[in-house]
Amino acid sequence: MTAIRISCRINPTESPEKIRRALTNMFGEIDIIETEDMFNAELEGYLSLRELRARIAQDKIRTTLSNVLTRWTDGNNLSFGLNRQAAYAGHVSLTLENEDSMSPIQVLVEGDVDEVVAFLTS
Repeated sequence: MTAIRISCRINPTESPEKIRRALTNMFGEIDIIETEDMFNAELEGYLSLRELRARIAQDKIRTTLSNVLTRWTDGNNLSFGLNRQAAYAGHVSLTLENEDSMSPIQVLVEGDVDEVVAFLTS
């Protein structure tokens, strides 16, 4: 089974509700665990990424995203960040490590990464 972990830091100057909205815009109604300075969620299987897939299709970035995610794949692992401001607005924008000063929504996929990339970008 493919496991997906989502995490997002809550900076002191940010509204947790806006971050929660960014997460639900990208992943739908998921169980989000809030700690003092983080939001975390765990999903199972590529079908749990249906909302993200719909956003990728809406933004018409399937081919580009397929190429990038395939390059970022490391065996059975894939890690990528989503820009929080774009997610809040309902759009998908990948971030490179240390590129986003607010820290991204971090997504870690463990398992059948090829299946996940194919699902997200088909």
